Amino acid sequence: MSVNQKRVSLFLPVILIGAGVILLLRNLGFLPAFNWSVLLRLWPLALVVLGLDLLFGYRAPWAGGLIGLLTVAAVAVFLFFSPVMENNPPAGIKTEVVSKPLENTAHVQYYLDTSYPPVTISALPDSTDLVKATIVHRGQVHFDVKGDTDKTVTLSTSTEPGPWFSYDLGLGGQKWDIGLNPSVPTTLNLDGGSGALDLQLEGITLEALRADFGSGASKITLPDSPQPYQVDIESGSGSVELALPTDTNVTFTLESGSGTVTVFLPLTSAVKIEVMDNGSGTVHVPAGYIAAAGNTADHGTWQSSNFSSAAHTILIRVKDRGSGNLFFKTR
Repeated sequence: MSVNQKRVSLFLPVILIGAGVILLLRNLGFLPAFNWSVLLRLWPLALVVLGLDLLFGYRAPWAGGLIGLLTVAAVAVFLFFSPVMENNPPAGIKTEVVSKPLENTAHVQYYLDTSYPPVTISALPDSTDLVKATIVHRGQVHFDVKGDTDKTVTLSTSTEPGPWFSYDLGLGGQKWDIGLNPSVPTTLNLDGGSGALDLQLEGITLEALRADFGSGASKITLPDSPQPYQVDIESGSGSVELALPTDTNVTFTLESGSGTVTVFLPLTSAVKIEVMDNGSGTVHVPAGYIAAAGNTADHGTWQSSNFSSAAHTILIRVKDRGSGNLFFKTR
């Protein structure tokens, strides 16, 4: 090698590849969701690894690659084990319980803006409350209930920024546990953030679900109902898993993003799938579904053989598609 030939460190390529792998693992649900502001608080670590790369990376390219690999591994391990920090929350983390009695409520509409902590929503067992939520958070809870027999419930939080030189790593145990009364006809409007969402809606008298998901992984189990209901989901970069009910008429519209969407279909249910948009992701339908004339591999209409004669049907309309793959699976 000539004296003037410049060595190139492998540090930056390894960091970029590693960051992509970490984001992919998060979208697939192998890593818990994390807050971008938390990662910004790690900037002193960035100075350390950049300094090491300047010292060693340009003398030996393999050294820069090793530094980058160790940095990516350290971040991945931290993100994987971050939930264990819940038992030692940093300063400023607090727990609030908000609730509203059932009273004479005949119908309720929820507007939930969930931000970045993980969120669980489920039915309240044997409760006289309309809604009860335990919020572990930093900042301020905004909870409001309006109306008499027809109520509107709004729930969100605002975050007070911490000091720049903060070593508050992870979410510090922040999470939302929301319980809904199962007996009241319910319309659920959900604006998801970067946190993981677990919607266990079995038993809830659901009339409609409208959800806009962000970068966190989402799991939804829909309830059986004697009445038909509508589900509208717009997914983002996070993965989505949706389990549909057996003996219920459901119309499900989907606008998918870059995350993978998996829809679990009851084995005996009558289902029609209409993919109305071409995207870069692939579409996988169950074996045995009948394809309409003119279908392509990723665009068209498929239906189960019993769709035309069944008492209960599931209609799935994919109105817009991104780069994420769509899987429709029977179980």
